[in-house]
Amino acid sequence: MKAAIVELVNVILQHLDEGAEKTPSVQGVRVWLADKGYNKRDIEAALALVAPRFARPVTHASHTPSAIRHLSSYEACKLSTEARDALVRIELHELIEPHEREMLLERLNQFDGEVSMDDLDYLLSWLLYSTRDVESQQTIYSVFEANPTAIN
Repeated sequence: MKAAIVELVNVILQHLDEGAEKTPSVQGVRVWLADKGYNKRDIEAALALVAPRFARPVTHASHTPSAIRHLSSYEACKLSTEARDALVRIELHELIEPHEREMLLERLNQFDGEVSMDDLDYLLSWLLYSTRDVESQQTIYSVFEANPTAIN
């Protein structure tokens, strides 16, 4: 790849990052680069490389957590207060996927009596820890135990 095209790609990406509030159009960037004196053929080659960035806007810090499903009255009564709080902490930190949460609640409904922290810990280890790497396991466990120093 020509050095001029690499430079143009860097200029375009920097321009897109600087103007994060407004999404420039491909035609607008094309005109802007032509005004700066870049070669038309190089502009077209560079725009072809960064075309996916124009198709979807870049979101920097606008990540919003997914909605948390409320527990049914049966599920709320089934979980101890500590276990309910631990499950909410894990959800708020987005360490569990919605389908994993539903599998967990389904298994919890099969327990007799109130589900304690030990029961929830057992199910988390059975359902989640086997599919996660060690760092993820430790993070989930730290959030589960409400240990804020080990989360970050």
